Amino acid sequence: MGRVVENGKAVEAEEISPEIIKALSDETRREIVKEIGDGEAYTSEVAKALDLSKQKAYYHFNKLEDAGIIEKSRSEEKSGGTATYYRLKSKAYYLLLSEISEGLPAQNISETTADFLSPLVQNGELNGNIVVGSPDQHGPDQVRARDGHLAGEIGLEIGRYCNTDKRNISLDTEIFRSENFNQNMILVGGVLTNTVTKKFNGNFPAHFSGEEFPYRELSTENATYSEPDIGVIARTNHPEDSSKSLFLIAGIRNQGTEAAVRAFKNLEDITEQYSGGEYYKIVRGLDMDGDGEVDSYEVVE
Repeated sequence: MGRVVENGKAVEAEEISPEIIKALSDETRREIVKEIGDGEAYTSEVAKALDLSKQKAYYHFNKLEDAGIIEKSRSEEKSGGTATYYRLKSKAYYLLLSEISEGLPAQNISETTADFLSPLVQNGELNGNIVVGSPDQHGPDQVRARDGHLAGEIGLEIGRYCNTDKRNISLDTEIFRSENFNQNMILVGGVLTNTVTKKFNGNFPAHFSGEEFPYRELSTENATYSEPDIGVIARTNHPEDSSKSLFLIAGIRNQGTEAAVRAFKNLEDITEQYSGGEYYKIVRGLDMDGDGEVDSYEVVE
């Protein structure tokens, strides 16, 4: 257990493990976690709310319990049987890349990938933050982000190239409260859910261009995209300090963000053509096994 700051208060937090990341990579399980929220819920109740079969709901509840994300809180007699209630085991998580990277095979970083990540990653150290949207209603559009778990997957990839003993994941609301904008940052999520992305959006060579809520367009100098499965990985120099860099990993909808994260996990391939300065790749999410979820991607531009 550790402690992190959430909404200005110190709260107990669990360390993110590969098991937790794997469990939350499934969209249905993320929806179940949201449904439980700060309270508790039983399987049939959640199945009805999410329009799932009871069998499928039980399957996902078991996966979440096995990963240590939820736990049984109490039982209650109901008509037809006993309802077992579940609650979240922890309401906050933190990630230590140094511990994750110890369990990974040593990986040589190519010159182009090293240049792409610099100065976020230098001399084997992470010098910046992964910034995700707050899960609470926030920002001018009062939305809740649903992609915070993806920071763990990004951290696993970054952890192949560097170590850190610091807490390197922040909510966008924390960055605004501290006004700590002048740093290297990986911004996860689009302008609707991540207010720091919205602040720096126009500085990226591929950026969100829709002028009105819900901002469902991505534009480059070559094209404009509006499909929900389109995502972007982009890099630019920090507009407030040219010695620092900003990175964007986002999508038009959740599917697009998932695709962008999958592409980022193949960073050596994605950065193969990088030659310095601004850079971007537009990707499209693919459902290769037909289960309705993004499990691969293709580079569009």
